[in-house]
Amino acid sequence: MKTRGTRGGILLSLDKEDTLESLGPIWQDHAEILKTKVVLEVSERMPWTIVQGVAEKITELGGEITELRPPNVIVKEKGETVIIARTIRSGGLVESTGSVIILGDVNSGAEIVAEDDIIVIGTLRGIAHAGISGNEHAFIWARRLLSPQLRIGSALAQSGEDDNKPEGAEVAHLRDGQIVLRPWDK
Repeated sequence: MKTRGTRGGILLSLDKEDTLESLGPIWQDHAEILKTKVVLEVSERMPWTIVQGVAEKITELGGEITELRPPNVIVKEKGETVIIARTIRSGGLVESTGSVIILGDVNSGAEIVAEDDIIVIGTLRGIAHAGISGNEHAFIWARRLLSPQLRIGSALAQSGEDDNKPEGAEVAHLRDGQIVLRPWDK
């Protein structure tokens, strides 16, 4: 068995040669690190009795198995948040595998694209596309939202001419597959 720390806990990789008896010393030596969230990676030829025994032992030691997966599965970690402390000018493009936070305005003709959320501490006049990889929980927040086009996941919303636009911060999110825009304070 091999162990490796992850962002959310620990990854245990069981080899096909592992037995409950051979793992006994590991439980004693590493009991403390198993009191967390555990991803259990098993080889294709692993007997189910061993997997079940390992799961019971982890639970007994105070851990929690959050995932059971085959070996060599690539899990995409959540991307890093990009923070930009300036205004994004027309023609500018900001892309992120995580969230984007703009400490300024996003001018008309600029575009912000993120796999997670978009937050603009200023006026959003450019195009914003949050949740580009299908993340339907992503949102777009701006102190003043005047964008001609918002996208969240595969949903699209275009603004019309609205003279009654609220003055305060607004958030856009998905509800039943449609983009909903509401004042932040409600």
